[in-house]
Amino acid sequence: MDQRFRDSDVGHQSAAGLESVDDRMISLMRLILALSALVITFIDPSEPDRLVAVTYGALVVYSVYGAILYYLSFRRSPRLPLSISHWIDVGCFLVLVALSSGTNSIFFFFFFFAILVASFRWGFNAGLRVTIISTLFFGLIGYTTTHEDNFELDRFLLRPVYLLVLGYMIAYWGGHEIKLKRRLNLLKEINLLANPKFGVSETIGALLERLRAFYQADDCWLIISDVDAETPRLFRLSQSQTFDAVAGESLPPKLAQSLLAPAADVGILYQRAAETGLLRRETVYAVDLKRKIECSSDLKATARSLAAQFEMDAFISVPAQYRNRDIGRLFLVARPGIFERPDLEFLMQVAEQAMPVVQNIRLLDRLATTAAEHERQRLARDIHDSVIQRYIGLQYKVAAIRNKLAQGANVSADVDHLFAMTVNEVNNLRGFAQGLKESDVHEGFLPAVRRFASQFSDNYNLEVQVVSEDEITIKDRLAAELIQIVQEGLSNIRKHTDATTSRISVQRVNGSVALTIENNRARIDPAEPFTPRSIAERAHELGGEVNVICGPDDRTVVRVQIPL
Repeated sequence: MDQRFRDSDVGHQSAAGLESVDDRMISLMRLILALSALVITFIDPSEPDRLVAVTYGALVVYSVYGAILYYLSFRRSPRLPLSISHWIDVGCFLVLVALSSGTNSIFFFFFFFAILVASFRWGFNAGLRVTIISTLFFGLIGYTTTHEDNFELDRFLLRPVYLLVLGYMIAYWGGHEIKLKRRLNLLKEINLLANPKFGVSETIGALLERLRAFYQADDCWLIISDVDAETPRLFRLSQSQTFDAVAGESLPPKLAQSLLAPAADVGILYQRAAETGLLRRETVYAVDLKRKIECSSDLKATARSLAAQFEMDAFISVPAQYRNRDIGRLFLVARPGIFERPDLEFLMQVAEQAMPVVQNIRLLDRLATTAAEHERQRLARDIHDSVIQRYIGLQYKVAAIRNKLAQGANVSADVDHLFAMTVNEVNNLRGFAQGLKESDVHEGFLPAVRRFASQFSDNYNLEVQVVSEDEITIKDRLAAELIQIVQEGLSNIRKHTDATTSRISVQRVNGSVALTIENNRARIDPAEPFTPRSIAERAHELGGEVNVICGPDDRTVVRVQIPL
């Protein structure tokens, strides 16, 4: 979680850096505008035509104000009044208009500076507010301060309309640019969610949190129907929750059927009509996002049914797809007036961007779980073949010595042999504790097999012969697994048969290595089925196969074939 927030902080710091550069540019333009007005008025004093000294004083004050803001922006001071600077500009421009020629004032064009700043910094609503206030007060103050001899009706009517129309266009463009930047930033943050350290639930929770914050929504739902569960699962985030509290909940069949009722590729936008007033009516819009055509009235009825069933005043819903396969649905619930029709296409892009991230995290979780399970099984087999079998051998030796002692025989030689065997087995166990024994790998596969066969013959009075047509080079991991198979095979012969000889043959067959372990006598208990489970598991994990053959001459042959 810390890493994810660090990534987000980096993005915020970068955005803050860009904003400070824009602040310096805006402050510099404000200063240039104020100084230019002061110089031009001094060069051509046709305006102001009255209250000249006061107007000069106002321009000097505005120039000093611009210089202070430029200094603060250059120093990146937190005292810079970013949120109200455009309103201060509007107030100063109205004072200059009142002091000069009213609606004929040359300072009329200054209002566009304030509209530009508000629109491209704070968005459409801020720009539109500045436009409307500037238009109203310019008309009112201009009309009351214009001298009757200089009053021109055409300017009085045209300039406010001109300011209102161009101001609205500037506000719209500025808001649209900010909206696009926010959308790009959201898509960038979604890409940063792909962190293997976090599970599916936390990743989906972070996605829903960003969507909820982006739209200021009340609830965000993601229904996924192909997660490892028999029923679809609901991931839900409300305003009172944090993203790490999101967990997949199994949906009852009827509820899942209702939420997944809209067809694939269909996006739905619904907004309930206002209970009072005439400014807002019910909006129901269903569109096929692939073919870009509006859907039939049946889907609109489905949208109304969903809104009534889950008591939603307004919601927007798009399909969640992965590799052109429908895997669920995304819902955002908010108050009316939040969503617009273009949001359907954008949310579809968000879903297309987010679903591969979710699926990749899910795949990594599954691979990690599978790898852990395989490793556990491998360790269990290694302990069985390399540790338990050795202790069983020591147990047999101790039992034999105890029987000789009961018969009054001399066991000093047997004890010495047992001691040497114990030292050898302890060394082997130390090698197992360190992982794969380096001697087994470095000396080669066949020498390691011959060495182990020789030790086994000495310890258990079982003659073991190793046969190979030629030297076979085998990679370290496969060689270690084959050595474990040889150990398990010889241990099975000792435990389950009364054989006196064993033969191990190794040969290369059509790009595979064939390992055969056979003994000269049948099992002690012929009725007991014989399945070398550990050997079979190792072979299957390596992509090979195991065959057990019981010959008519009491021989048992275990044949293992593994591709190289």
